[in-house]
Amino acid sequence: MRPIWLLESNVDGLNTAEIQAEVRRQGMSCHIVKHLPSYAIPKDIAGAESLRMDECVIFRGSLNLMRHIHASRRWTPGGWCAVQNLSCSTYYAHFGPFLLNRDYAFLPMAEVIRLADDLFLRYAKEGKLFVRPDTVYKRFPGTLTDRTSFMSRFHGSEFDPTQLVLVARAKKSSYEWRLIVCNSRVIAGSQYRSPAGRDELPHCPDEVISFAADVLQNVRWRPAPIFVLDVCDSEDGLRVQELNSFGCSGHYLADVATVVEAASNLAAITF
Repeated sequence: MRPIWLLESNVDGLNTAEIQAEVRRQGMSCHIVKHLPSYAIPKDIAGAESLRMDECVIFRGSLNLMRHIHASRRWTPGGWCAVQNLSCSTYYAHFGPFLLNRDYAFLPMAEVIRLADDLFLRYAKEGKLFVRPDTVYKRFPGTLTDRTSFMSRFHGSEFDPTQLVLVARAKKSSYEWRLIVCNSRVIAGSQYRSPAGRDELPHCPDEVISFAADVLQNVRWRPAPIFVLDVCDSEDGLRVQELNSFGCSGHYLADVATVVEAASNLAAITF
């Protein structure tokens, strides 16, 4: 069984034209889809109306549509996005020794605000600390913040006092790479940041691939059979920056033919 690929339109960082062309070059069907939440099934996902509820499907797109697919379809494997596994509080327990953020705490958002002065005393470096939501559904982006702007990071229409927040000591990093891991092996990768800012380059240095291989050999737990592993070059050397889902992450300039082939073969076995 060869999978059907679904690519959500107009998602930042997802090159649908390139992926669509490669999927079709490899002999598979590809649909560009759009979420229409006001419509009933099957019209709620425009472009996928003809698909059965239990098709072999690979989805790449936004977290919101991924969540809707999980709730309304039985597609296998879907997009390999196990939300709970991608919470920092879950994968930090496994990747701890290799993380960039190794000196950290998790607290409910209301407690982060109440204990702000203590947290800055404990974790701030040069007047700043790092904060991000625990969950992959980021209600605010991970960021360095000083005490003056700290409170503004958390207030807004989606403020949830119970949401866990990661608070960590600030770390300096320079280069950042995105690696695609499939069946415990790095199959492709791309640089996406340098000291100058966003800076995409194909491939990764050998030492980055070797570091990732060492991490994967020492950490047996996986968030999914295929996932995204972000690595950075920091003041502490090479470190794991974060984990993300295959289905809801761009691959930058990683080799698209390799990525499509590996994901398709994995989906066929899973189905």
